[in-house]
Amino acid sequence: MRPVNKGESPYQKIKGYAEALPYLEKRLGKYCSYCEFPIKHVPEVEHIVSKANGGDRTDWKNLLLGCKYCNTRKSKTISPENVEEYIWPDCDNTALAYTYENGIPEVNEKKLLEVDGTGELYKKAKKLFDLVKLGHVPNEKEKDKRFAERIEAFQIAQICLNDWKVITVIENNPAALKPFKDLIVTCALESGFFSVWMTVFSEEPEILQMLIEGFPNTRKECFDKNGHPLEKTEK
Repeated sequence: MRPVNKGESPYQKIKGYAEALPYLEKRLGKYCSYCEFPIKHVPEVEHIVSKANGGDRTDWKNLLLGCKYCNTRKSKTISPENVEEYIWPDCDNTALAYTYENGIPEVNEKKLLEVDGTGELYKKAKKLFDLVKLGHVPNEKEKDKRFAERIEAFQIAQICLNDWKVITVIENNPAALKPFKDLIVTCALESGFFSVWMTVFSEEPEILQMLIEGFPNTRKECFDKNGHPLEKTEK
């Protein structure tokens, strides 16, 4: 899950939370803040603390960008009383919290327990994972496209990686390689699922850094110089 930096509020006051949508899209790109699904149609302003539970409707700090699947599943669960029981991509290093081997998201239990032996961090990551059903595999009747599109992004990333390896053997001129690197990032931005691309290119630090730079306002301080998640859990 991509850790993001929304920055300071771009407005002093807005009449309704729908007015925050263009600001969220500009700051974060058109991707779900939870599942990283590329939101090409009907993006939703997502309230961290539910409106039904007293969450502020327009406060920038309470808003993220969500796909309809995560927003619907999250629903009215989060209240001021339980918001600290979860990790959040604009506050925590969510890049450390989950793995995406073969495009399948899982809670990174081993690493989270190494970082925090109390198990609290793992519990928070697991609660968010379960809340938005990040690992959900839909049946034939469901319209949830996240799983299928994540697997497709994984396959595209694998093709790009294989081509990249061939190209770097043939051509070792940095200037000549730049268009290929730019093309990889363009493919990643189009297909979404930042963490899948970061997993596939885990041994290519140049590409990892370009992905971190390419996806809008990814929190750079959550990654080391090689593009791997740091053992840092909070903003």
